[in-house]
Amino acid sequence: MKYKALILIIFVATLSSIASMKLWDNTDPNKSDLHPQTITFESSNSKNNSNPKEKTSDNTPSSSPPKTNSQENKPVNSNPKSIRTDNAPKQTEIRESVAKEYIYRPQLTSNDPGYSDSWALQKVNAPAAWDITTGSGQTIVAVIDTGFFLEHEDLADQWITNTGESGQTQPNGSCWTGTPQDKRTNNCDDDSNGYLDDWRGWNFNLGDGDVTPGRSNPEGGGVSHGTSVAGLVGASGDNSTGVATINWNTKIMPLQALSDDGPGYTSDIVAAIYYAVDNGADVINMSLGGEAFDPALKAAVDYAYTNNVVTIAAAGNSGGELNCPATNPGCMLYPALYKPVISVGATNQSDERAGFSSYGSSLDVVAPGAGTINSPVWVNDGSTNYYSGSLYGTSFSSPQVASLASLIRSIRPNSSVDDVRALIAASSSKPSTMNNELYTDELGHGMIDAGKSIQVASSLNATNSTPKLWQAGGAKNEHRFSASDSLGSGCHGMTSTYCTVSFADDSTGRYRYLPYAQINTNGQTGWTWNGSFLGAGTWETRAIQGDYRSSTPYLLKN
Repeated sequence: MKYKALILIIFVATLSSIASMKLWDNTDPNKSDLHPQTITFESSNSKNNSNPKEKTSDNTPSSSPPKTNSQENKPVNSNPKSIRTDNAPKQTEIRESVAKEYIYRPQLTSNDPGYSDSWALQKVNAPAAWDITTGSGQTIVAVIDTGFFLEHEDLADQWITNTGESGQTQPNGSCWTGTPQDKRTNNCDDDSNGYLDDWRGWNFNLGDGDVTPGRSNPEGGGVSHGTSVAGLVGASGDNSTGVATINWNTKIMPLQALSDDGPGYTSDIVAAIYYAVDNGADVINMSLGGEAFDPALKAAVDYAYTNNVVTIAAAGNSGGELNCPATNPGCMLYPALYKPVISVGATNQSDERAGFSSYGSSLDVVAPGAGTINSPVWVNDGSTNYYSGSLYGTSFSSPQVASLASLIRSIRPNSSVDDVRALIAASSSKPSTMNNELYTDELGHGMIDAGKSIQVASSLNATNSTPKLWQAGGAKNEHRFSASDSLGSGCHGMTSTYCTVSFADDSTGRYRYLPYAQINTNGQTGWTWNGSFLGAGTWETRAIQGDYRSSTPYLLKN
């Protein structure tokens, strides 16, 4: 049997019963006249219904999932969704490879008029990054979410177009019928990728190429979620309209895997990840998550990592729960807990962890996610110039990190996932709320710093040699340490470039980074740090300069 289990998913609202999102109309550049209505999202707290039923099998493909020949354990109606499987043979293939379905729900200087109000962009030091680059227009961020308002004024030019499904059919083409037809609507798979007419994304929830919000329920709790997330990834910048984001010029691949009401299924999210990887995405944002380990989803994020696609996910909105398990006291969720994924928590305007934000030893970084954060929204009357006045949720922190990742890729297009992760984590700023610590469970490595990340990334483009690591152990043993020990690390490399030291605990999938520091004229830089920075585990230690890293790891054990 194919089993289904309810999982708590990161919702746009906080854990309070209702979170309101006020709207402002961009026709008034001063935004003094708020739209009279508010959109409210009820938070989804289904922790008590999250445990999967009996497991049948683990299907964890290392590449695109194999087609399943036997349907014996998969009843025809085991997935209660209406979907046109004839439109997407590739999606059908992936669905049939998933042994168990889990239900997912959404976690709910520029001349742009909204920029002056954006404390979030100031917090992440975006203007310093813009002095170096505002994006190349060549990067693609896949957003896996609810529907997308493609016509919004600040997003209309940002969507990626599939050239294989655009234009007119040609003689000798696979879909030629004798007369030219519009590839977008000819009901044929012109590019042979397993999806018919996917010229601008795909709707995995309904099984066609239309990702418009509100098709199944215009009053659904998650109906505008995908649009707001996409806006924080890549709203048009410096266009005298709406808002700005970290990367003004990235392209967005809209992939709907969650319904207007919020729920989505493992197989749809997994299919969306494979689609994103196979169709050119550089970065994938997932503002969603669940409590249980999902082998099919884990295989999909591993597939992305293997193919050098950065995956980023919201940490969760369960940080205020009192019944988190002892092994996960801050209630972080999957896929943020998977090793290849950059996990993102939320902060408020005071640089504190937002009360709802999940946290723990696997948290990588934080970004603003509570308060007056502006982003495009969908409204049922079709108006194209409405924006949120406030947003709450790690759902809205994650896309800011995805935007930064795409900006890094715009100046380091061949950088590895590991390089991007280090550039984000090791360049983060340390708010005063971290009390001079290099890492805390509540804030990870700290607040993303777009300016520092891009400065370091630009410098690393000149690096062409492998750095050397100098490492001192604890007080009693060079390879062992305790939390109270003071340790030292050093890096020898190219003068005036930047170096960091990474620590990886493969048994838990945790990473730690010392802050990127500039190498002096003697070819050296160094750090001293307290053993509590790492915590328990066996850590493989390397000096890193971009994708150049010391080859043999130095082992440290606590």
